[in-house]
Amino acid sequence: MCWYLRCAAVCAVFWSAACLSCADERAAVQATGLSQDGTWHPVTATLDGVDMSQSMRESTVLKLTGEQYSVTVNGTPDRGTCVVDRSVMPWRMKILGTVGPNQGKTLLAIFELTKEDRLRVCYDRAGGQDPEAFAAGAGSGRLLMEYRRELARGAELAGEVLGVPDSDALLLKATDGREHRIRLNGIDAPELQQPFGKESQALLQQLLRGRKLRVVTQGEDRAGQIIGDVFVRLEEGQDEKLLNVELVERGWAWHFVRFAKDNRQLSEAEQRARAGRLGLWAEAGPVSPWDFRRQQAEAAKSGEPGAKPGQ
Repeated sequence: MCWYLRCAAVCAVFWSAACLSCADERAAVQATGLSQDGTWHPVTATLDGVDMSQSMRESTVLKLTGEQYSVTVNGTPDRGTCVVDRSVMPWRMKILGTVGPNQGKTLLAIFELTKEDRLRVCYDRAGGQDPEAFAAGAGSGRLLMEYRRELARGAELAGEVLGVPDSDALLLKATDGREHRIRLNGIDAPELQQPFGKESQALLQQLLRGRKLRVVTQGEDRAGQIIGDVFVRLEEGQDEKLLNVELVERGWAWHFVRFAKDNRQLSEAEQRARAGRLGLWAEAGPVSPWDFRRQQAEAAKSGEPGAKPGQ
């Protein structure tokens, strides 16, 4: 019994210290006066005691600018005003919808910045009173959300590769210990299920094995992937190369004109690969990934046996 009591006491001390550490960090962040303005992506969301689905979270983007807010959920816009009161604790928001499903409605909320890049908000959906705590139990009529701040365009990340889950994406462990999924900006490589998809992924794995990377961010997509220009030294003593261009120039990815129509580097790299019949261009009439995804989606919609929607 004595050893149990000693263990319990030690655990209590550690737990108390951890709680104080979290509280201290939260207080320190709030004391800095850091703005809540920015673009935010949900990490967790609980409505009346029920966790919202990943697909719903991934389809939601919140933007706060001064006293204006905009939310997009599955492409549906919701905009209005958001008046903040930081003179009380917890901080409060008064939200008035002017466009979209919340037009004419008033929502009350409390919020806090738990870290520099984390925002927690508890909404009272009835708009009757400010929530007293960050909780959204069953029947409460509350929505509790934690958001992650989107990195600004032009921000730089450095680190090492943890894996290559796709033919044009990688997992990066940054020098601060955080992990990010990076999608290469301006290119589209074959899907893994289509011809040359596995070969493209294998080349990316080969080029990145054991390498340190530098990523210049260009925003994020709806799924929270960072869109980035990825720089890497492929040989010791050489200058950095832009990996996005390298894959296109070797013939293992397309210039994704829809999202990078003015990128001359990528355009010229694809022209050289086509002319040299490199990589996938060795085959006559290769199907682009966007056409492949569209065909798969159409086949799935029509109910063809074995059809799967494109990724």
